Amino acid sequence: PLLAAWRIADRFDHYHFRRPGMILGWEDGKPVLAPTAEERNGTGNEFLASLARSDRWQFDLWKLVRTAINQPSPPARDRNAQGPVPSTVLVAGLESLSLQQTEVLKKLSSLKSTNGECCDVNVLLVHPSPPLQAQWKQMAPALTPGYLPEKREIAVSQVGDPLVTSWLRGTQETQMLLASQGFTPKHTAHHESDTSKQPRSLLESIQQTIADGDIGSDTVCKADDSLLLHRCHDLSRQAEVIHDALLHSLKQHEDLSPHDILIVSPRISELAPHLEAVFSRTLTDSNHKIELPLVIADRGIRDVSDGAELLIALLKLIGSRCSVDDMLAVATHRLVQNHYGLDDNAIEVWRRCIERTRIRWGIDGPRRKRDGLDQPGLAAHTWWQGLERMLLGILLPDGTPEAALGGVVPITGVDTADIESLAPLLSIVRVIDTLDRRVTKNQSVGDWCDDLEQSLIQLIGDETEELEVVVYELDQLRRVATETQVPYHDMKTILITKLTAAVGYQPLRTGAITATSMIPLRAVPFRVICVAGFDDDVAEATVSDHDNLVERQQLLGDSDPRVNLRRGFLDCVVSARDQLIITCTGMSVSTNATLPLVTPLAEFIDFVGRHGVPLWNYNGEQYSDVEVFHPRHACSKRNFLAAGIRPGTIWSHDQKALHVAKALGAPPQPVMPEPISPAPRTLLELSSLAAFMCDPLWPFVRETLAINPWRNDDVEIPATLPLTLSSYEQRELRDNYIQGYIDSDQSEVFENAWKDAVRADGDVPIWGFGEAAIEEITGFAQAVVQQTDEDSLPLVKRQAERIRVEVNNLQISGTLELCQDDPLSLILLHPGAKTSTQFRRSKYLALTQLLVAMVAGVPAKRAYVYSQHEKWSPGAEDDKGKPRKAVMVREVTLDNSINRQDSQHLLEKLCTLYQQAAVSAYSSFGKAAEDFLANQDKSRKSFSSFVTYASYENSLEVVVHGRTPVFDEVFADAQRQKAFFNQYVAVTRFKPRTNIYSPE
Repeated sequence: PLLAAWRIADRFDHYHFRRPGMILGWEDGKPVLAPTAEERNGTGNEFLASLARSDRWQFDLWKLVRTAINQPSPPARDRNAQGPVPSTVLVAGLESLSLQQTEVLKKLSSLKSTNGECCDVNVLLVHPSPPLQAQWKQMAPALTPGYLPEKREIAVSQVGDPLVTSWLRGTQETQMLLASQGFTPKHTAHHESDTSKQPRSLLESIQQTIADGDIGSDTVCKADDSLLLHRCHDLSRQAEVIHDALLHSLKQHEDLSPHDILIVSPRISELAPHLEAVFSRTLTDSNHKIELPLVIADRGIRDVSDGAELLIALLKLIGSRCSVDDMLAVATHRLVQNHYGLDDNAIEVWRRCIERTRIRWGIDGPRRKRDGLDQPGLAAHTWWQGLERMLLGILLPDGTPEAALGGVVPITGVDTADIESLAPLLSIVRVIDTLDRRVTKNQSVGDWCDDLEQSLIQLIGDETEELEVVVYELDQLRRVATETQVPYHDMKTILITKLTAAVGYQPLRTGAITATSMIPLRAVPFRVICVAGFDDDVAEATVSDHDNLVERQQLLGDSDPRVNLRRGFLDCVVSARDQLIITCTGMSVSTNATLPLVTPLAEFIDFVGRHGVPLWNYNGEQYSDVEVFHPRHACSKRNFLAAGIRPGTIWSHDQKALHVAKALGAPPQPVMPEPISPAPRTLLELSSLAAFMCDPLWPFVRETLAINPWRNDDVEIPATLPLTLSSYEQRELRDNYIQGYIDSDQSEVFENAWKDAVRADGDVPIWGFGEAAIEEITGFAQAVVQQTDEDSLPLVKRQAERIRVEVNNLQISGTLELCQDDPLSLILLHPGAKTSTQFRRSKYLALTQLLVAMVAGVPAKRAYVYSQHEKWSPGAEDDKGKPRKAVMVREVTLDNSINRQDSQHLLEKLCTLYQQAAVSAYSSFGKAAEDFLANQDKSRKSFSSFVTYASYENSLEVVVHGRTPVFDEVFADAQRQKAFFNQYVAVTRFKPRTNIYSPE
């Protein structure tokens, strides 16, 4: 009901203002449209325009509303208003008046003030052209007090420039409207106006034409810096161009101050972040710093108040699916973090535990019914189940996954040290839970405001100043609220609308450069005005409301968005005293081609051309001399050439961009780094050494840069129940199960308990979608145990032994996976090593274990890697109808010639190369680096093939070299690359098509 009342009030308020005559007719019980001058029938003044049958419901609804509130409508109230009134009323700065406004002012002037005299009403309207005012005076309509003439098309025979007469359509209509009501305004020319004075610039010539209404016969202008249109590629480049243009203006006009400059934009909400980023830069010029002060004047409440931003996030969260991203938008808000004393480490613990518990949506199972899932007993992937699993994981020791208190399965990998981080998350979710429980019931607006305020206090405390703005907005709603029960959705919609709307007023004199929306300046003077973001989407036609009765008639004074947009632009032209700077997206960011100007700008450029401004050639096309074409990037060398942008002017002031431009413009030079001593290292893990042998970029990316390309925190976690398992999730489940299955001596009890646990906690997809994964995991575990038993290498006899050897003052540490029944063999259980590519990492891990074992005197001679067969799945058969083998066994050995001393020497080489790779990036690009040693043409082909594979996106190379690497840049330092890869290829070599390690 609240939203319906809001919509009804807005609609009827619109009628009260735009069609007061229609409302007065409704007051008399007549379902009619607004009476017009053309519809008066003789002396009876009968209204001929009745409402259509399809519109009659609005009249009936209006009567019901008036009866319910028992108050006269504003037009009726104004008509019957009584004094006293002020002795004097001054209305200033308007371009137009509606009939309702004229009637109110007329009524006001007839009422008496406290001194017994009638109110003196003075209205100052802006009219930029005295000649047009005189011309339009001759076209005045007949006198029709209280009735509006219908809107007519502008007479083609009017004297004056077509742009001026059409863009001043609103001014002309106001003059006609006032004449029809018996008002003849006095026109006072500006005291500085002097028609005999010759304009000193193109801008002044344009302004003179607007004032005169037409272009002088002898007007011939040249383009100058007083009026320029800058074509850019996007909004961010527009902000950069404006910054440089204003720096040029400040140099050109020595007495120009920041408060003399105004930036207006119809896209101010989009442009504001770019302006703030650009204007916050401090530039250096000669020996002093330059920083232009900027104030964004009319941003929405949420843009200037962190408290309002938090309330909006809370409003969107409550009653929703409570996705991970929406919950964290509240829980990690700056104000919430400050209140609970949270740091980045605590947030990282949250994210890790949320990922482990696989929280997706819903605070609990029963509340999912609001979104169509009526299974109250299904708690998997909810917030409360995830939090309970975290807390139980802290309290209970790690062990076999099984249901504990209340059937909750604790997660592993958390300890008591994490309780300090997770306790605030529990408190935050409890606050949200309490508020979320109320959304299914209707409450009064006052109660909703109380609940929201109390929740905010619990989240951020009651002492923060950021709460003041929010409390004020809530108090505004409380003040006008009744005890009517309203749903939460209505309350949420109204509050978000209020908090995201522009404030509605613009403080133009801030002492700094002011940026604001496209407001009508009404001749408020500024020395320099920038019009930014005047692009296609600002001139889009608005969608009409077919129920809006105002649109049934076109009457004088009705607002036209197209005319208003042009008049707002014309106001900027008239108000600029020294310079008008216009920026737009006039170049394609993808193709760099020129784009058509938005229609009002194209009309204005034609208008400039009629003043004699010549054309110039750009890329084979003719453009006005006031149009300036900017490069796509701020670091383009054109910005730093004397005639790159404007004749005789070096456009950019950014020294950092200049350095980048110089670097980009210089011919590529081979990278010849100074010799760098490897970072001191005392310990190296076997797993890290194996990863390096698999990919030489691993030490640089994973250790030095600390980047994990397999984890993408920017991907939004979907608020849906997962019906599939990722390869990582299935691998983790499989490894945990196999270990538990072996430790339990292949117990059927363990198997059943594990199945129940992973189904209950959501580790496998619900509703049977995870049964195939469960069957595959348990089936492979049984198969691999059986296979190892047949090979006399039982997994129950596998023994992990920590070992450490010293190589050139460096400790190599790791785990040897020994077999108690066969001391000559190592057992590596790597189910995921299905393909040859996946097996590489396992093969090198087996190799490093064998090398370290030999140096340490452990008699291991071979390593068996057990993995799942690539083509196996439960019940799978081959072409002959026989069951496929589930387990694949690969044997990794050292060449017979390798002894203990050789192993020591090989580990020394590997450690030396590892430390080199940790400080410099050595990229293999598949086979490209190896081929580079002998045949560069072949290497280029290998390089090209590697970067075209889809897997390149997940490679370490893309982290270092980007998505479009260049071969000559990667291998620019051929001597250094060959010195490294000659050794690397030699010490990582296996005999072709075997798993026998045979270094050269």
